[in-house]
Amino acid sequence: MTSKKNILIAGGAGYIGTQLSNDLHSRGYNVTVVDLFWFGNHLNKNINVLNKNLMEIKEEDLLDYDAVVFLAGLSNDPMANFSPAKNFIENSAAPTYLAFISKEAGVRRFVYASSCSVYGFTDNEVMDEDSPVNPLYPYGISKLQGERAIMKMADDSFRPIAMRKGTVGGWSPRMRFDLVVNTMTKFALTGGKIVVHNPNLWRPLIDIRDVVTAYRKAITCDLSISEVFNICGENYTIGRLAEDVVETFSHHGMQIDVETQSRPDVRNYLASNKKAKDILGFEPQYGPGSSIHQILNNIKESGIDILDKKFYNIQTFMDMENDS
Repeated sequence: MTSKKNILIAGGAGYIGTQLSNDLHSRGYNVTVVDLFWFGNHLNKNINVLNKNLMEIKEEDLLDYDAVVFLAGLSNDPMANFSPAKNFIENSAAPTYLAFISKEAGVRRFVYASSCSVYGFTDNEVMDEDSPVNPLYPYGISKLQGERAIMKMADDSFRPIAMRKGTVGGWSPRMRFDLVVNTMTKFALTGGKIVVHNPNLWRPLIDIRDVVTAYRKAITCDLSISEVFNICGENYTIGRLAEDVVETFSHHGMQIDVETQSRPDVRNYLASNKKAKDILGFEPQYGPGSSIHQILNNIKESGIDILDKKFYNIQTFMDMENDS
């Protein structure tokens, strides 16, 4: 697969998609991005773009591609809860349709962006790909629906991979500040204080640079591989993450206060990345401290307004839904 060059990325202008698309382009791949560009276009200007809905893509549009990657859809629980109907269309029906027509077009590799949210609320048990799944809310349910439908299509000629990502953090040209590492960084910058709603809750964290590496490995790995993988780094409690934020900011000469509360939450899960390490050779390189350091450096260089609502997916999505 390493000699294959034509890659279509659905949702390639998003937080992860922008980084992945630019990375693949820099490595010589012919990248085409299909996106509605809700959050702007931060892609390399030489990347091919199609501004259209995935449901408008036809089988004949995919005849020349060696791999298709699905990174589109609604990106988190707040968006899914705001519009469950659109969530199930965008996160379940759309990727299933794209996988089906990809297979009909002869595309051999399909990579689907799943999520560790499919595990639901777990009792501090480390989940691997064979652990029970129990999503209770629209986002996790739709991700599992899409994953199962796509993986069921696997045969000798169609080789899908599903990537159950942990909670992603770090800098992207298409930035988000509604992910826990990025959110804590934002509050520390704007108020000198972070509020920890529940320090005992667990998250499998992953830096966006490691996510890009994982997707690249999934795209280029041997076609004998067609599996579901947890894509995560180290499991962190929210309390420990807050400590990392304080420590990283101190290295930048800033003192940050922490307020600890004890609120309930519907998300608590730990995940193992052993399978991805063993089969894909995936070795995460960056911890939360590195993610925060990268965000701080890029904020200074870019001069962005981190309070702009375009960096918060739910705010942009609500505005679009209310205007439609």
